[in-house]
Amino acid sequence: MKIVEGLEKEGVYVTTLSALEIPRTEKLLKAGYSVAAELARRSTSPIYADRHTLTATAKQLLLYPELFWWGTSERLLKIIEAYLQLPVAYDGLSVYYSLANGQDAGPRKWHRDKEDWKMVKVCVYLNDVDENGGPYECVKLDVNDYLIFTLRPKYRVLTHRKLEEHLNLQTSDWITSCTGKVGMVIFADTARYYHRGKPPVDCDRSAIFFSYFSQRPKHPFFCGRSPLSDQQLVRLAEPLPPHLRQSITWKKRLPGIGRYIPKNRVKV
Repeated sequence: MKIVEGLEKEGVYVTTLSALEIPRTEKLLKAGYSVAAELARRSTSPIYADRHTLTATAKQLLLYPELFWWGTSERLLKIIEAYLQLPVAYDGLSVYYSLANGQDAGPRKWHRDKEDWKMVKVCVYLNDVDENGGPYECVKLDVNDYLIFTLRPKYRVLTHRKLEEHLNLQTSDWITSCTGKVGMVIFADTARYYHRGKPPVDCDRSAIFFSYFSQRPKHPFFCGRSPLSDQQLVRLAEPLPPHLRQSITWKKRLPGIGRYIPKNRVKV
């Protein structure tokens, strides 16, 4: 309930893997480190010289199904369902390796996600993250309400400089910056609150993001941002008990044409 209350009041709640006590956490970290190490090796290639973020491919994620299964933890799903007050849909995961080049681009810009009215992303840091290491950031409640009221179009994306100009503030106390050690876990409502990954400048950042929303989301087209295809998600769901499997196969139960909306491919 502390997590739910934190999401309701601030749009974010910070805890740790050890505090959550979710089964198979050691396997999650071991697999996450392996994927992050592979992304770090890829990042040294000249073909990624202009990139700000590398994302694990479906092929990489399928090598470590324990990453996906951790996100189906019954305790985790119950926490998120208590916040949404609706049956929860699990949209899979992404592993991001953010390069320390200071680029203010992609998910490093301030934005809100479009999938649903309310949603939750659960972020797990795979390395220590300080203020210069690319922490997850979101705006505080009063500033967020002002942005939603004044910004047009409704889901406008802004660089940090543009957002500062819009707010005309001389202070940074309108930001919640989630710094912490490896194993830190962030619960965040990325649909209601403007947020970003702060551009890292001192060291690269690696993190896992698990995505959840209701089983009748506002914009089904913007769902499915995981690298995993619908078919791959169904295969990963097969070993799970029926009540957990339903959180993954939610699209099959959408009414009418909604179930046939293609996967939205978002570049980062």
